[in-house]
Amino acid sequence: MAIPVLPRASSEQLLIKEKLKALLPNGCQRILLVEPPNVPEEDWDPNVAANNRYPVYDPYGLGVLSSCVELRGYITDIIDLNFMVQDNFKKDPENFQYKFWEEWLRQTINEFRPDMVGITCMFTIYHRSMARVAKLVKEYSQDITVIAGGVHTTMASEDQSTQGKLVLEDCKEIDFVGLYECNDSFPDFIDIANDKLGPENFTQIASLISGEYTVVAKRAELKTETLNISPNYHDLPIGHYSSIGRIGTFYWLFKPTTRAGTIRFNYGCRAHCRFCSVEKITGKGVVLKRDIDVTLDHLEMIRDKYGISHVMFLDDDIFNGEERTVSFFEGWAKRKLGITWDASNGVIASALTPEIAHAAAESGCIALSFGIESGNPLVLRNIPKPSGVHHYLRAGEIMKKHPQIFTKGLLMVGFPPEPERNFPGESIRMIWDTINVAKQMDLDWYTIQPLNLIPGVEITNHALSRGEIQKQALIDGTERPVVGSTGKQDHRSSREKEIALPFINHLDPAGDLDRVPLREELIDIWFVMDYLVNYEKLWNLTIPIKIEMLYKMFGTLFDRTH
Repeated sequence: MAIPVLPRASSEQLLIKEKLKALLPNGCQRILLVEPPNVPEEDWDPNVAANNRYPVYDPYGLGVLSSCVELRGYITDIIDLNFMVQDNFKKDPENFQYKFWEEWLRQTINEFRPDMVGITCMFTIYHRSMARVAKLVKEYSQDITVIAGGVHTTMASEDQSTQGKLVLEDCKEIDFVGLYECNDSFPDFIDIANDKLGPENFTQIASLISGEYTVVAKRAELKTETLNISPNYHDLPIGHYSSIGRIGTFYWLFKPTTRAGTIRFNYGCRAHCRFCSVEKITGKGVVLKRDIDVTLDHLEMIRDKYGISHVMFLDDDIFNGEERTVSFFEGWAKRKLGITWDASNGVIASALTPEIAHAAAESGCIALSFGIESGNPLVLRNIPKPSGVHHYLRAGEIMKKHPQIFTKGLLMVGFPPEPERNFPGESIRMIWDTINVAKQMDLDWYTIQPLNLIPGVEITNHALSRGEIQKQALIDGTERPVVGSTGKQDHRSSREKEIALPFINHLDPAGDLDRVPLREELIDIWFVMDYLVNYEKLWNLTIPIKIEMLYKMFGTLFDRTH
C-alpha cells in the first residue's frame, strides 16, 4: 500500500510563517477590520461632503471577511472610519475636524484589544488613508500585526509578478498583504498563526522579509460555504449610510428618504479588459456564482433589519447565464421584496437578451449602466471587449421597450499607442466612431472617462515601461479619474472659476482625424464629447418618462454637484 505524500511548505511559506510567528508568538484571537476614510484629508472638500457626493458604501467585503473568520471561532469587529468621518461632519459641520478619525481608531483599539488589524483599500485614491491608518496602529502598539487587503493592495505593482509590492514598500507599517479575494485565505492565515494549520496552507499572501519581496501567489481553493456567506456588519447603522453619502451613481432617481445598500450576486467577470483589474482578482474568465435563494434571503434580511429598499449591485457581470439570471429576477419579483435596484458598475451588452431585460424590469430595476468604452472595432479588439458595436446597438433597441429603466453608457477615451501590440493609439477618427455609436444606441445618458491607468494591469504596465507614467503615480493619487467627486475635472473647475483656460476643440472634423491626441488634451476632448452625446439631443426629447428622469438628474447636477 502506497504511503500518501504530504505537501511540503515552500521556502516562501516557511519565511512567512517565521515572520508571522515572531509577530504573534501567542497566536491571534481578536481581529479588528478597518475601513479607512475613503478620501484623504488633502482631497477632502466640505462642499462635496455637505451635498452627500462622497461614496459611503456599506463595508460589504469586510462584513464577509468577518463572517468567514468567525466561522473558525475567532472574534472580530469592524470600524468604518469612512462612515464616521462623513456622519460626524453632517452632524456638526462647524466643529468638524477631519483628524477626529485618529481618536476614534485609538479608542476602538483600546476597547477591542486586537491581536491583528486588517485594513481594506479598494481604489488607488484611498492608498494614503490606508497608509495613515497602518501608521497609527503601529504607533499605538508595535505588538499589533497589520495586514492590508483589497483590490488596490493586490494590484499595486510594476508588473503582474509583484502584486502588492508597492504597498509594502511605501508603507513599512503593513506587515502582510492579502491578495485577491480573501474569503478563505485570510481565515487560513489566522489558523496558521494559531498552529491549527501548517505553513504549506499559506495562499495569496505577500510580505517584505529582510527587505525582500516574498509572495505565495497560489490561490486558495474555493469553498461554497464562504462564497454564499452573508456579511456580518456587527452594530454598524447600515440603514443610515445612504442618508449621508452616495451609494452608486443613480442615487438621484430615488427619494432622499430611501435607504440604499449593496448586494452581490456574482464575483468576477468573463471579460478580459486590459484596463480593468477584475479578472486579476478573481482569475481569468472566472465568475463565482452565489446561490439564488441565499442572495434573495440576504435581500430580505437587509430589508427587515436595516430598512433597505434599494440596492446597488457590486457585480461586474450580473447577467452571466441567461437562464440563471432570469430565474434570479423572477424569484425577486415572486417574493415581492419591495426593493428596487440598479447596476452602477455596468453590465455586459452582449449578455443582454429581451428575456433578461423583461425579468429585470419586473423585479424592480430602475437603472442600468452598459460598459461600452469605444465604438471603434479596432479599439474594442485591442482592449479587448466581450461586446462589439452590433451588441451595443441591439442592447439599445432592447432597452427602448423598457423606458422606465434609466440607461447609461460608460465610455472611455484616450487609449494610448501600444507598439507591443501593434496598436497605433486611439485617433480622433476613432473617437468620432464612439460618438456616433453612442448617438445611434440612444441611451439616456453617457459618462465619458478619459483612460485612468490603474496599477497592475497590462495597459498600465506598458505605459510604465515606456516612461509615460511613473510608478509613484500609482500610489500617490496623481493618477486618478477625471470624472467624479475626487476627479481631476472638479479640481480644474475650481481653478478656472475666475480665469478659464482657452477652449480648443480637438475634435474639429476639419482637423487631422488620424492624429492620436496627447493625454493632456483628453480633458478637453471629454468636454466636447459630453456635449455631443448628452446635451445636443435634449432639445428633441419627447417621451415624458425620460424627460422626468433627466429633470431629476439635472436637479442633482445643479443643486448638489455643481
